Amino acid sequence: MKLAAIDLGSNSFRLEIARVEGERIITEGSWKETIRLAAGIDKDGNLTPEAQNRGLNALARIAEKIRGMPRNHIRAVGTQTLRAAKNSQEFIERAEKILDCKVEILRGKEEARLVFQGCSFALPPSDETRLIVDIGGASTECVIGRGHEMIEGESFHVGCVNTSVTFFKDRKITAQSMERAILSAASVLDGSEYRFVKGNWQEAFGSSGTVSAVSSILAALRITDGSITLYALEQLKDKVIHAESIDKIKFDGLKEDRREVLAGGIAVLIAVFKKLKIDVMKVADGALRYGILYDLAGRKLQRDPREASVERMMNAFHADKEQAKRVGDIAVNLLKTMSPHASEDSARFLRWVADLHETGLTLSRSDYHKHSEYLIKNSDIAGFSRPEQEKLAALVLGHRGNLKKVEMLLATKQNAELLFCLRIATIVAHARQEIELPELEATFHGHSFCLYVPRAWLKDHPVVEYLLEEEKATWAKVDYQFDLIAR
Repeated sequence: MKLAAIDLGSNSFRLEIARVEGERIITEGSWKETIRLAAGIDKDGNLTPEAQNRGLNALARIAEKIRGMPRNHIRAVGTQTLRAAKNSQEFIERAEKILDCKVEILRGKEEARLVFQGCSFALPPSDETRLIVDIGGASTECVIGRGHEMIEGESFHVGCVNTSVTFFKDRKITAQSMERAILSAASVLDGSEYRFVKGNWQEAFGSSGTVSAVSSILAALRITDGSITLYALEQLKDKVIHAESIDKIKFDGLKEDRREVLAGGIAVLIAVFKKLKIDVMKVADGALRYGILYDLAGRKLQRDPREASVERMMNAFHADKEQAKRVGDIAVNLLKTMSPHASEDSARFLRWVADLHETGLTLSRSDYHKHSEYLIKNSDIAGFSRPEQEKLAALVLGHRGNLKKVEMLLATKQNAELLFCLRIATIVAHARQEIELPELEATFHGHSFCLYVPRAWLKDHPVVEYLLEEEKATWAKVDYQFDLIAR
């Protein structure tokens, strides 16, 4: 099975194509283009047309390389610059047309988790707790974990591109501008660094282009064997300051595209070393795109990390697992009669919605569906992209009460089907006890639902019949017809 990961980063766009063999992922090809998307933000916080065009032209070349691959074997993600740019949706829509696949915007903590996962598979197995630092173009991820599991992770809004643009925008490098860059980067870490400081981990690794470049330069200069220390970083900083200009930075092995952001990257790395009290850092292969591949492989091989995340959330908020399963079984079975060609992904997603639909009961029984939506929308649920998490929250919000509040969700046929099945399932299972389930069937054409229920069963369950009759009026208010047919 071949998979592809596309990372729309703040400094560069990357493509990694790999094949899955058992538990291993073997890289078959990669592609990188330096875009400097983070440098293309104007004073109003928008991506400039020039920056967008650079990115879209690169994606056209990436699209050629993934041509013919199944779309569900490809995952494309955007990071900090696309999280922050006010007009990012405009760019994403154009990008999706070029790639012919969805582009997900990762939340900061989800990016951190994927970074750790990518590195953990690349590093030798260890029982030690590890710190991974990934300095990107516009953000720096700090992650602590053990094995393949993240324990603590955060994304900080400082990277090599935005630091270089801010403090070395005239391409001049002075001791004063370097010190300001270091202090600024350190200030971004203030208040959260205690979670990642030495003592919470035994080994430190860096996974970014900045860390790799610094390691290579230190080895070429014979300052270290490639390991990074604060003393070595200070020596390298002095050499960069001595160059006086970005254009005059020259080190053996330094790539031209990395020269532009080296000063900013060194400033961020020094700040990280000082704030987290790191003695020595080694280079880790892997990083975000490899995490995406392993995550995608897990989904395809039925080891979807989202399953574990949903279960953790159910446990955290004391969800009634028996009721969740009852609702999930009814909803999924109904979906299969309504849409025989519905994908396994849709059925799995519907089951997760059923699993989480009552999480808000831990806060209050009154309007618990609103509390459930809030918890889902604002929690860090590993494995889910931001659009997936928002869809999960919206379906949960819409499982009871009026439908006006989720009218936007009903704009797509698939979402309307999922929500209908969920609402019918909660009505049928309203008594919260094991009952003999009828053979329910449903159809959906245009804006019209039909639900077929055995007449004898409906007669024996008058409360269900009453609630289903009420449901007709609820759907009518959002211009959907719902017919209940006893047979």
